[in-house]
Amino acid sequence: MTARRFCQLTLGGTILCLLLVIGLVVLVDPFEIYHRALFYIPSFRSEIQSYSNAGVARSFDYDSVIVGSSVTENSTPSVYEAALGGRFVKLCMNGGTAMDHARMLEMAFRTHEVRRVVYGIDVFAYPVYWTNQKMATPNYLYDADLLNDVHYWFNEDVLFKEIPYAFRHPGKMNEQGIRDWMYAWDPPELPSPESLRVKVADPVPDQQPSRMELIEMNIEHNLISFIEAHPDTEFDLFFPPYSLSYWRNQMNNGQFEADMECRDRIIECVTDYANVRLYDFALMREWVTNYANYYDYRHYTSGINDAMAFAIQEGRMRIVSAEQGKQNTAELRQMTLDPAIP
Repeated sequence: MTARRFCQLTLGGTILCLLLVIGLVVLVDPFEIYHRALFYIPSFRSEIQSYSNAGVARSFDYDSVIVGSSVTENSTPSVYEAALGGRFVKLCMNGGTAMDHARMLEMAFRTHEVRRVVYGIDVFAYPVYWTNQKMATPNYLYDADLLNDVHYWFNEDVLFKEIPYAFRHPGKMNEQGIRDWMYAWDPPELPSPESLRVKVADPVPDQQPSRMELIEMNIEHNLISFIEAHPDTEFDLFFPPYSLSYWRNQMNNGQFEADMECRDRIIECVTDYANVRLYDFALMREWVTNYANYYDYRHYTSGINDAMAFAIQEGRMRIVSAEQGKQNTAELRQMTLDPAIP
C-alpha cells in the first residue's frame, strides 16, 4: 500500500467515524435539541438544567412559560393550563440570576410565539452584575448557528454519560406527564414545622445598604427589555411566598432592608405596563406562616405552586401601583418584626 493510499484510507475512515458520532448524537439527542426523545425517558436533573432547558425551549410545543428559580420547579403545567389556558412548559433555573432567567426568555421568544410568561421574581437574583449567571451556559445550544453544535456532537459528557443514560432508560412518557414531572423535587418527608421557626434578634441588627446600581441594570436589561419588546405577551410576575422565617433570617443577617429596596424598585418599574400583572404572594399569611408547607425557609411544596395558578386567575394579591407596592412592603416588614406571629 502506498503512502498516498494509506493517507486516503485514514482520512476517509476518520471522516466516517466523525460522521457516525454526529449521527449518533443527532439520533439519540439526549438534550432534545433537534427533536423530542424517540425511545427513552429524558433526564431533567438540576445539575444539567442549562442543557436540558435548551432542548425544552427548542423542541417542546408551547405558548406559555414558567420562569424562575427552584421555587418554581414544583409548578405543574397542567394546573396552570387549567387555570390560565394555553400550553405551558417550565424553563426554571435553580438558584438562577436575572440573567439566567433572561436567557430562558430569549430562547423561548426566539423559537415560539409566547402568549404568557409566569415569572417568579426572586430579589436575590438582582443585586449582581447584570451579565452574571449561576453557571456557565452552553451558548452553542442557545444560538441559531448549527456549526457551533460541534461542541454538542463531540462533548465527552454527552457521549459517555448522557447517551448511555438514554439507553438505560428506554420507554415513552406521555407529553403532559413529562411537562408536569420535569424538575419537580417535592421531598418525601418535610422537616418539623417547629424546626423552621425563626425569631428576629433583639435588638434588630444593623441593615446593609442595597446595591441599587446593580439592581437597576438587571431590571433594565433582563426584565423590562422583554416586557417592552413583546407588548402582546402577558407577563404575570410574582414575588414568591417564602416563609416568614426566611424574611426574619434576612433581618438577622442584615439583608432585609436591601431586599425591600429591591422589591420596591421592581414594583415601581413594572406596574405601569399594560401587559404586566404583578402579584405579591409574600403576603399570603395562611401560606407563609404555616411551616408545614415548607422544606426550608424558602422552598415550599407543590400544593402552593398549584394554588398560585388559581390565585393569578382570580387576580388575588395583585399589586396595581407603586404606592400599593410600598404599602405591601411596609406590611411585610411589620409581619417580620411582629413577635405575636409565630
